[in-house]
Amino acid sequence: MVTREHRYLPSLDGLRAICIAGVLFIHMPPPSGHPWLEAVRARGWYGVDMFFVLSGFLITWILAVEAEATGTVDLGRFYRARTLRLLPAYCSIIVLVLAGSRLFRIAEGNAAYRLAHLWPLFLTYTLNIWMAATAIWPWGVSHFWSLCVEEHFYLSWSAIVKRWGTRRILPFALWALPALAAYRSGWYLWMNRGHLAAPSTAAFFRIYYATDTRIDAILVGCALALLLRERRLEAMWIRLERARWLWPLALVAACATIAWVTEERWRIQTFGYTAMALASSTLLAAIFLQPQSLLSRFLALRPLVYIGRISYGIYLVHAPLLAAFEVKLGFSAQYIEPARYLRVFAALAAVSIAAAGLHYRFVERRFLAMRRRRPFLADGRGAGAGALAPGAEAVAPEGAARGSDVRAL
Repeated sequence: MVTREHRYLPSLDGLRAICIAGVLFIHMPPPSGHPWLEAVRARGWYGVDMFFVLSGFLITWILAVEAEATGTVDLGRFYRARTLRLLPAYCSIIVLVLAGSRLFRIAEGNAAYRLAHLWPLFLTYTLNIWMAATAIWPWGVSHFWSLCVEEHFYLSWSAIVKRWGTRRILPFALWALPALAAYRSGWYLWMNRGHLAAPSTAAFFRIYYATDTRIDAILVGCALALLLRERRLEAMWIRLERARWLWPLALVAACATIAWVTEERWRIQTFGYTAMALASSTLLAAIFLQPQSLLSRFLALRPLVYIGRISYGIYLVHAPLLAAFEVKLGFSAQYIEPARYLRVFAALAAVSIAAAGLHYRFVERRFLAMRRRRPFLADGRGAGAGALAPGAEAVAPEGAARGSDVRAL
């Protein structure tokens, strides 16, 4: 039977580790003369979309557990938990980035912006809106855009769940998906009149970074969590739990969808984001329903679980570190010599993991300890913080492995 309670699923932390690896991969400048590497690298941003799906799934699951157990959602407790989980790491990285930009003289020659002038956008989580409107890619901090989308989701979705309840928001989430795909396609057609196969830079920034054109990936995860809790579908989920073909088929479908959708930019920016999120949700469902499968056991390996647990910190620090590497080592964001590629990538990954691990241990966990206990959760245990679903607690079917330490939402 598919559980409706909260349980820790380590393979979701492992999935976060795979996602953050893709993010690091795509942000590294590509070496010339390796078209196969560039083809794989160009799809690394898919890790961000998988984080979106995970965020919607995990947050909705926990909100649904609370709503069904208590009859409501305590918004104050929810926002307090989010604040204590997210802001310590976020604010400390902002301070380090602003200090580092002065130390390494990053972006001083760019008249369009100064990193020190962007702090209001950081603190109000509106950097993504500014990027979508200006088509400016701020060096070293552009990755904060996805955190803005996440924050908009946290603020609005929790209130929607409280107001409407879990039964009414499922149809809303399902109907919103085709509506948002059509809405995004409309933006694409309007902004690329006369050159539909080759979107303009302005169109790319408007569609890729804005919350209203990217929120559907999160809603896919929300819908999956609600569908898995739907009692009328329980017989179907039980059959899928026993289907040995489920995880291989889901994995192949996800990889094939990524490869096909990302082959042409017009596919990505019209129906592509929704299609990839749906494929991701099938993979996530397979991991959730079959925690003892070969794929789930691989994702539950301790090194992957640890990296997934600190992936929020890795996500925050890796881009500023890469910007510093570019300045100090003398390569550009568009190109790096092939002979240096592996060394620089390994150094970026190692330093990012080390910095995130230290920050999680000595800073983030102190704030996590300040949060109030949530009695509606099964045992108070949860997954480590994901990069774009920071602190969202993993859930698993009955009988799945459980965490050995407190890793709260």
